[in-house]
Amino acid sequence: MKRAIAILLSLLLLSACGGAASEQTGEAQRRAGQVPADEAQAVLSSGENAETVDAVSDPTETMTPPPAPPEVRFPGRFSDKPEYGERSYKSSALDITVKSVTVPDTYAKICTYHVADIYVKDVTSIKAAAARGDFKTRYVAKVKEMADGVGALLAIDGDSYTRERSSFVIRNGELYRDTLIEDTDLCVLYRDGRMETKKWGTFTMQEIIDSDPWQVWGFGPALLDENGHAMEINHRLSSHNPRAAIGYYEPGHYCFVVVDGRIDGWSEGIRLSTFSKLMEDLGCKAAYNLDGGGSAQMYWNGEIISRTCNDGREIGDIIYLLPEE
Repeated sequence: MKRAIAILLSLLLLSACGGAASEQTGEAQRRAGQVPADEAQAVLSSGENAETVDAVSDPTETMTPPPAPPEVRFPGRFSDKPEYGERSYKSSALDITVKSVTVPDTYAKICTYHVADIYVKDVTSIKAAAARGDFKTRYVAKVKEMADGVGALLAIDGDSYTRERSSFVIRNGELYRDTLIEDTDLCVLYRDGRMETKKWGTFTMQEIIDSDPWQVWGFGPALLDENGHAMEINHRLSSHNPRAAIGYYEPGHYCFVVVDGRIDGWSEGIRLSTFSKLMEDLGCKAAYNLDGGGSAQMYWNGEIISRTCNDGREIGDIIYLLPEE
């Protein structure tokens, strides 16, 4: 009997010690910030212990969110591998579609024009080349000869800078000539993709040089006003003629346009004011007249696809784009 009572007392003593140990462990956990879930919930609800709340808060709530992915411009326009169509092309850097349109009694009695709709990832894809490869000279050549020489996919005539002994010429980011021609509008294609036409008297040459231009053309005139609207243009060469222009929609989106002319039953050409209306109808925000007449030609994938009286003439330069190697 005495032995049984002793055993019972021993068991009661052990139980009391275990409870004390449990309380000590709980206290240690609280000091260390390791609080059981049920107790943590009670603390969170009461707001009595700020340290404990911080310890059990979801750590992702205080993490800096990952940066947003870069904006994808013109999604779906480009292709990982070059894709050729009859008059289209896609690559990792270009998307070009060329179409030819003949319309009666719109821009002339009969007018045939060619439009190359161009998307580029980088504006430096729009390149310029000179006859014999040298903008410091006054050599001339046919559009096809120059385009073949640089391996172009698409090309049109430029501003024929060789007609002037001194002019303002920036091509592919390099300054070649630094003299303004009086009463001449300029077209500036900037490295950031913007394109602007500059009316004579509204700019200085240094302002343009300081604005990081990629190309500067000096033929003109500008074909649209500052709001992208057509204008009445009075010019000594404003009658019906073959024409060429570069148009601008937004950074990375442009067009080349060539209007055939002086060919009976095919296209009589277009007046400058009507050319302005055509560029507005195409949706351009800015547009610039390039060398026209017998110079106006469009080259596509090895061939001249426009029609020019007398097989075109020799000029000083072209604007072109290359296929992906």
